[in-house]
Amino acid sequence: SRGLGDVYKRQVIGELLMIKITAVPIQKEKDYDALKKAVPTHLMDDKVIECLKKYIGTKCDTIKVEYPYYDSDYLSTYYEHYAQKFKKYEKTCCRLHLEAGEDYYGYITLRPSVEGTKIGKTYIAPELLLDKDAYLMLSNFDAHVAGQKLEIRCFPWKKQQTDISVCAHTATWTVIRYFGNKYKNYADTTIGDIVEKVENDWGRKTPSLGLDPVQISDLFKQYGLSPLIIGGEKTSDHTFMDEIVAYVESGLPMVGFLSPQDHAISIIGHGRINYESLDNPETVEHLLDKEANVIPHSRLISSLYVMDDRYFPYREVPMGLPNKHSDVKYGVNELYYAVVPLYNRMQLAYREVYDRMVLWLKANVMKWEKVNVCRIYITSANSLRYRAVSSSTMPQVLKDVIQTLSLPKFVWCIDLAGIENYKKGLTTGRIIVDTTSATWEKEPWIMRHDMEKVQYKDYDEDPNYVYTKKIAIAPYKMYENNLKHI
Repeated sequence: SRGLGDVYKRQVIGELLMIKITAVPIQKEKDYDALKKAVPTHLMDDKVIECLKKYIGTKCDTIKVEYPYYDSDYLSTYYEHYAQKFKKYEKTCCRLHLEAGEDYYGYITLRPSVEGTKIGKTYIAPELLLDKDAYLMLSNFDAHVAGQKLEIRCFPWKKQQTDISVCAHTATWTVIRYFGNKYKNYADTTIGDIVEKVENDWGRKTPSLGLDPVQISDLFKQYGLSPLIIGGEKTSDHTFMDEIVAYVESGLPMVGFLSPQDHAISIIGHGRINYESLDNPETVEHLLDKEANVIPHSRLISSLYVMDDRYFPYREVPMGLPNKHSDVKYGVNELYYAVVPLYNRMQLAYREVYDRMVLWLKANVMKWEKVNVCRIYITSANSLRYRAVSSSTMPQVLKDVIQTLSLPKFVWCIDLAGIENYKKGLTTGRIIVDTTSATWEKEPWIMRHDMEKVQYKDYDEDPNYVYTKKIAIAPYKMYENNLKHI
């Protein structure tokens, strides 16, 4: 994306609109102290400076302060909450625009809330902050500055406001804001709107005492989503994390609850994939689901990425225990519940799909490889078709079948590959499953293939009749669409 240099050269525009834009060069961390003079005092405190120094540092070379800025998200709480207080709170916010060279990396809104909560709506491209592998859910957000529209590919983030909105409200806001921006059939929202929609049976809405998974589930329903609450059982196996990663691979951000911290976060991606684990026979034996000779892809994931209002965007949470180098002071083992916002026609959940896959593998219904890594995810039928047609490695026979299949709006995909093929990023088997299928349906698959044949059903004619095409199917590139590799 382009920088804002041309915009700020046209100073007359800023003067006509009564908007002042001040450039603050950043060459060393101490330069952030200059923001205390460039930003109005009601929008600035030492905690803002500390946060910028710690998380951004010298990764950007210029911060451009735009003031005044009227932020709809802050105003949604101003009229409902701050305007009722005896102490006067201002309406005006400002934005800090982040640049490095000629590139624009997004902005941070500063709002006139209490000390320690002044960082509001924030859209920052992860490329500015991350220097290691991350697979993230991202959407394109617009920033309109002095008559110019700039684009930021990011996931939204903000700090909580403590009294009117706490961590659970904020995590829910990030998820709904993402959906509302990325998909036209889901409404966008403000934090004030979320607070007003909370169903509270035990007292007033503000000051807030927090939200539980059921309340967040109810909120998602009000925005046209069909939420699923998962977790709640502390077990020694990998089941819960397998489930979390499957929904992450599906591009579905979720609100997670940490215990015993009593804190809520949004889960938006995962870290690097430990391919090297597959070189160690003992590790393979440990990761293997021996019932079906399959290794869930999730067990090769090193970490999750979250939006946590106590830190900064794109924090990495280790699968094990945190150490002094970790982004946060907790590990994935403290994740207890998650609320997943599904499309309202999705009936089959991950665990039901996984159980069906195990049955099919045990029954040897097709000649899949002896030991497989399985990657399970939801995707839209349109994306599946598009990626198939545009693939340079998928065999033509599969392209033809996928392109002409009658499919629901969203499908579950089970991608299978032997260890060596998986390490090369290849798929040798795929099962497409109907997300709208009844939970008692034993054969909810629509298409499946190995390296020797492809089978499929025509749901418009006779869904019980199976068509078979016997043909050699070479390994093809793994499906990538729901997450962006940074």
